Amino acid sequence: MLGRKKEKDLEVQEIERYEKRGFFVNYGKMAHKRFGFLVDKRLKNFEELHVPLRKGDIPLNLGAYVSAMILTTIIVGMISLVISIITVPLFLGDFVNEIISPGRSVDITFDLVLIIIISLLAASSTFLIFWIYPSFKASERSRKINLGLTNAVNTMATIAGTGVPPAVIFWSLVEFRRYGEVSRESEKILNDIENFGLDLVQALQRAANRSPSPLFSELLWKMIATIRTGGNLKEYLYIEGNRLMEVERMKTEAAIETIGLIAEAYVTALVVGPVFIIIMTTIMGIMGTPMSQVNLINNIVVYFGLPVGYAVFIIAVDQVAPKR
Repeated sequence: MLGRKKEKDLEVQEIERYEKRGFFVNYGKMAHKRFGFLVDKRLKNFEELHVPLRKGDIPLNLGAYVSAMILTTIIVGMISLVISIITVPLFLGDFVNEIISPGRSVDITFDLVLIIIISLLAASSTFLIFWIYPSFKASERSRKINLGLTNAVNTMATIAGTGVPPAVIFWSLVEFRRYGEVSRESEKILNDIENFGLDLVQALQRAANRSPSPLFSELLWKMIATIRTGGNLKEYLYIEGNRLMEVERMKTEAAIETIGLIAEAYVTALVVGPVFIIIMTTIMGIMGTPMSQVNLINNIVVYFGLPVGYAVFIIAVDQVAPKR
């Protein structure tokens, strides 16, 4: 039984090592090798990406990540240019023109403008996705750390009650591997101690500075203060565990109230709202408003407003709903 468990842990570690040296890392290094001489001189313009990259646990330095961002933006822009040159004259131009100005003929100028707009939108969207991805990744890691933190702290309090050294507490979290990102953060702390020669307090300080979770950072800073002052670590962890459970309960109650408000806004904006707009545009058409304007409003609502609205509400509910 123990042998199988150790084999499984070794497999997990091997998968994590493979992920660290996966395609994205190699791609970033290749891009930096090709564009590094241009990017390194302008890294000050991308300095605000440094902290999210670190907190998002993205295994690329700032230069390599920016090089990958620029290279991908260029590639996507060129691909979208080629695709739009093929698709716009065939059918996409007529489709867009029918939505914007029904009944009006499509000319070459319209197709050229549409091709340029599509290419620029694709390139700028790619650049924007790369820009916000580190912050999104850090936020996602923060959420995962917070999800497992309460149970992890209670486990830490139990282990601390046995009188073992504080470093063994984090070793136990790594050994269990049931607390997700908390276990990974603990593994980094042990790596700083064993491979970089830092003492426990220095390793905890470094972990607190790079952690994307304010709750976990606060826990580590308070542990540092407790260790330095010779306080009772077991008692502190028990108190902290109870506090985190109370915080989790309050967040759940707040999430339920917020979901109720989102549901009311959904009914108003995406159920009653479109019906009201369709009725109003119908009355406008009866009173003499050109049907081209009426159709334009209805097309914008149906083809753009509703899909975007549904996506916004789905994302909002997903972000607010308590995760387990």
